[in-house]
Amino acid sequence: MKTYNSSTKNVLVTQTKLNAESDEFDIIHAPLIKIQPLAFDEDFLDEHYDWIILTSKNAVNLFLPYLEKTRFVKIASIGEKTTELLVKNGYKVDFEPSVYTQEGFIEQFPLDDEVDMKRVLYPTSKDARNILHDYLEEHGVEVVKFSIYKPVDNAESIQMIRERWDDIDIITFSSPSGVKVLMKYFEKNMLKEKPVVSIGAVTKKELESIGIHSISPEKATLESIFELIKEKL
Repeated sequence: MKTYNSSTKNVLVTQTKLNAESDEFDIIHAPLIKIQPLAFDEDFLDEHYDWIILTSKNAVNLFLPYLEKTRFVKIASIGEKTTELLVKNGYKVDFEPSVYTQEGFIEQFPLDDEVDMKRVLYPTSKDARNILHDYLEEHGVEVVKFSIYKPVDNAESIQMIRERWDDIDIITFSSPSGVKVLMKYFEKNMLKEKPVVSIGAVTKKELESIGIHSISPEKATLESIFELIKEKL
């Protein structure tokens, strides 16, 4: 078991994947959510799509075996890491909003007569919000949306957090679903005892809804969180 250095800050990272290291902080990695793949109908492979929209690394990882079989023209991605994974696997990303949310996509995507978007394939999480889906359909786009995975609570991480709570100096969240999971098992007043850092406007809003203040980096990456902690905390 790792021994944490009392002279450094212990940062709780609650996101599923850990893609960053730090020489200045001790990272307690306790992903609050596990991904459970879901069975789905593969009839979508019979159709042609103007765009495929992928909004997370989880969706990319699970959809990759089908991507090469799918007939499509362009790919849209939400999130720097989502795009990096697509490019790593040989795919060109034709659109990525600078704000990594569905709202950012809607605000920045030029949905007009010059953009050929009649049919969209949208594999996503079962718990994904319907904001983008509804917006596209309201503008006459046929959206083939299906759930490729669902998030489930990670009991092992919850137990780890309980055991190491007194060691944790700073808590980070990268999704509103992570906030909701933690709140099932801990009192919100416990969160007020420690500085909280949130990735993304939606995560920050979820924390605010339960009365928890957080600070957020401009860029939605774990590396940016460490830079923000060094600067602000």
